[in-house]
Amino acid sequence: MMMKASVVLPSSYVQQFGELVEDLGGDFQACLAAAELTEKGFDAPLFRCEWSQFETLVSQAISLTGKPEIGLLLGERLLVHTHGVLGYAAMNAETLSDALQTLEQFIRVRVAFMQLAFDAQAAALVLSSDMPLGQAERMLMEAILLAIKQIIDFITQEKCAITQVRFHYPAPEEAHLIAQVFDVDVQFGAPLSGLCIAPELLYKPLRVAEPEAYAMAQTLCEQALAELGEETTLSQRIQRFLLTRHNEFPTLEQVCRQLHTTPRTLHRRLQAEGTSFRELTEGVKHRLALQYLQEGQSSLQEVAYLLGYSDVANFRRAFKRWEGVSPTEYLARRQA
Repeated sequence: MMMKASVVLPSSYVQQFGELVEDLGGDFQACLAAAELTEKGFDAPLFRCEWSQFETLVSQAISLTGKPEIGLLLGERLLVHTHGVLGYAAMNAETLSDALQTLEQFIRVRVAFMQLAFDAQAAALVLSSDMPLGQAERMLMEAILLAIKQIIDFITQEKCAITQVRFHYPAPEEAHLIAQVFDVDVQFGAPLSGLCIAPELLYKPLRVAEPEAYAMAQTLCEQALAELGEETTLSQRIQRFLLTRHNEFPTLEQVCRQLHTTPRTLHRRLQAEGTSFRELTEGVKHRLALQYLQEGQSSLQEVAYLLGYSDVANFRRAFKRWEGVSPTEYLARRQA
């Protein structure tokens, strides 16, 4: 199910974005006016607006500053202490793996329309959204991934904790600058956006760990998530796991092992949420199929392979079941 097209962010993030726009020579008041927003929205702890307004805000900021890499510049300012209770929880985790699981579980406390999927086996963290990000996509991906990298660098005190950064969109003109700021190998045109992590660091005890503070911060994160009405469901956890293993979709038994449950219990809990494992798998494949086709970077054969289909014919049948037309017809309609 696609998320409602709205934005919920800490007002402090938007204020920092406004300060950045002004520092770059832009007029943030003009950006707000173009998006039909005012600074009154910053009075509350959480800033809320329609997605179309947020897209306009971002596109105007890029236009007025002449900085398509504005997300990268924002990410540099988002140090660990700027992330409230979520940053505090990550800072006090006993291991990097614990910190990443906390970020995965509670990212919606800070960016309610984004999600993270942490795959310990692959030592990878995948960043995605439940809806198309449009003109704000690049800004959000670069800002959030850089902010997460800075959290990881801070708590591990290791410059080599991140081994690669991946973006699913093509390399922009500023690709060299992006690689320079991340200071690590950067891959564009990847299947998904995210970070690759040095596996040997995942379970190494962190020097800054404070178990009692971590437990308290976890509790505060749970309370904040409940207040947002975004409690993590089993369906969401499974979807995130599937997104990290999209080219080799795990079986029901493999997912149960990952979640430390039985097929019978998982089936019962998903049924209570009004869904099933098959529906979740189909939903993730459908979503990724649309993303790959819209990006235009992969052939039908490559898309079929990425989604775990044995041949293109099976993928075509599945796609027609989802969209009512073949992949070729779908692309032709978009280009018309």
